[in-house]
Amino acid sequence: MSVSDKRGKTFFLILSLAPTVLIMFVFSYFALFYCLGVSFLKWNMLGTPRWIGLRNYLQMLTSPEFWNSLKVTVVYALWSVPLCIFLGLLVGLILKSASIGRSFFRLMFFLPVVISMVVASLIWRWIFDPAQGILNYVIYGLGLADRAAPPHWMQWIRDPGGGSMAALLIVGIWKRIGYNGVIFLSGLLNIPNEYYEAATVEGASKFMKFRYITLPLLSPTTFFVMIIQIISALKVSVSPLVLTNGGPVRSTETLVLYIYKEAFENFRMGYASAVAVFVFLFILLFTVLQSIFGEKKVHYQ
Repeated sequence: MSVSDKRGKTFFLILSLAPTVLIMFVFSYFALFYCLGVSFLKWNMLGTPRWIGLRNYLQMLTSPEFWNSLKVTVVYALWSVPLCIFLGLLVGLILKSASIGRSFFRLMFFLPVVISMVVASLIWRWIFDPAQGILNYVIYGLGLADRAAPPHWMQWIRDPGGGSMAALLIVGIWKRIGYNGVIFLSGLLNIPNEYYEAATVEGASKFMKFRYITLPLLSPTTFFVMIIQIISALKVSVSPLVLTNGGPVRSTETLVLYIYKEAFENFRMGYASAVAVFVFLFILLFTVLQSIFGEKKVHYQ
């Protein structure tokens, strides 16, 4: 290859990558540093920004609403991440065992992933409606609750005592287990059959094969899914916005939803940016800690 051909190929590669690099720079790196700069200002998006230093961060640390949104986010993550991983693994095992129609079942499980979260949340909002929702009709029909004196959690998105959080978890888990199932299926199919054949010769049971072969060799996939689920859980915002708008009484107001309200309802861009910087550092800390301590338990083939 001549020098001119090499230069032409290099120029073509640079030209091909330029749009992606530009988009990443503008919407990721520039946006991050711009948000960091705005977090030191008092600005309502209309008037002139005024430098106030660390006041936004001090206000954040003394705000009961901020600590409530942090608690809601952590509670949501603690419930959703393990359930999404467990149910995703279960879906992966079901898809692997399906000898007929695997592609069809994979499509059915993956279908919620491609549906817009706004559309999905609107559908589930109708399902969870205490008066006209189909879910309560099913519960009454199965005799699981008394129609004359229904439990408080059957108010679902109107219940601050746990029903609204349960509704939020159901929507989030329903939306993500299909994606996790397909990822786990890929990991399961990459495990060589020779290991299972050797274990069968040694007289190992199905549980022993799962415990000592499947789980260890699936650990890289599990580690990847765990990282993705932690990040998704800590930045959830669309489903609580559409389902409950953070209510009732802020029982489902997550950190990102809190940022949205402070920025575009209360027009406190500086304060909202300070909370956004905290969320970025919070997610970064969780990811780094998980990478340091979780990767030690990963078994690579």
